[in-house]
Amino acid sequence: MFIPNHLHLLVKGYMKTPPKTEKILNIFFTQLVNTVGMKVVAGPTSVYVNEPGNEGITGTVTLATSHGSIHVWDNTNPAMFQFDLYSCCEFSPKVVLEELDSWFELQSATYQFIDRNTDDFYVINKGVWKKRGWGDTIKKVLKKTKIF
Repeated sequence: MFIPNHLHLLVKGYMKTPPKTEKILNIFFTQLVNTVGMKVVAGPTSVYVNEPGNEGITGTVTLATSHGSIHVWDNTNPAMFQFDLYSCCEFSPKVVLEELDSWFELQSATYQFIDRNTDDFYVINKGVWKKRGWGDTIKKVLKKTKIF
């Protein structure tokens, strides 16, 4: 029997190679979900927003155990993003941050990993992500899909 473990990762950061198309962001979400061992039940769905001051891509994925979402403001350099992953099954914030870095070359990020199992939420871990990636995954996908 499945016993839920309510965990929530919140991330705010800056990336050097932000996703510019819905296709790339949807592929990222699918890969992330596979990497952390979860199951997609709807989506992913992404859309580019052209509203002045709010330019960027927004995406969500609905999981059997909850959801993931991101908004990237790509009109700044570096691009700013807000990301969250909520799930009733266990996952590693480090793995999620490494996946974000692999795809989008994080410049920096701050995060909080929250236990939401009781009425009083508990911050399990929080910190600053400093590793710099090289966006290898996105470069491979772009080359493979002939977008790059």
